[in-house]
Amino acid sequence: MKSNDPFTPGNQRPAALALLLALLLCAGHALALSTDKDQPIEVEADGMEIDESKGVTIYYGNVEMQQGSIRLKADKVTIYQNDDESDRLEAEGNPVRFRQRPDGKQEDVRGTARRVKYHINSELLYLIGNAKLFPGDGHKLESERITYDRVRAVMKAGAAVAKSGKKTRTKTRVRTTIAPRKKKDAGK
Repeated sequence: MKSNDPFTPGNQRPAALALLLALLLCAGHALALSTDKDQPIEVEADGMEIDESKGVTIYYGNVEMQQGSIRLKADKVTIYQNDDESDRLEAEGNPVRFRQRPDGKQEDVRGTARRVKYHINSELLYLIGNAKLFPGDGHKLESERITYDRVRAVMKAGAAVAKSGKKTRTKTRVRTTIAPRKKKDAGK
């Protein structure tokens, strides 16, 4: 019976596919627990195309990717390779959904957007189009475009993204929900 959790992977793909994915994504300790990079990468999709001459791999149709605590669900995922290493990943969906478990945290960082771009060397994640980021503890950030620096845990949205050199013609208003602080137990 298939799980209703959109991030739960199904049957594993052949070993050759797992090896290919490991080669494509191993540069990315991206978005995850420090141990995630040592975990196998699993992908499920309705179809896949590889163009070795262009260094592009495309997965399409109900794409589900998992590596350790990292989960990504999209309609289409394109992985660009440069000099035999993955350079960036771009995902499209209605919406794209991702989550990851940061080191030392009990709650996942989650996000949704129409498009997600991840630049592996810079550790920057771009959420574009109806972007929402849930960094944990009940907090929420919404904007047309959000930039998330995974390593430094820095988030930029709205006009802050436009000022950082990323031009956008869409609304740059930002909506933030800041959850109340949790009360500490008096007995601790």
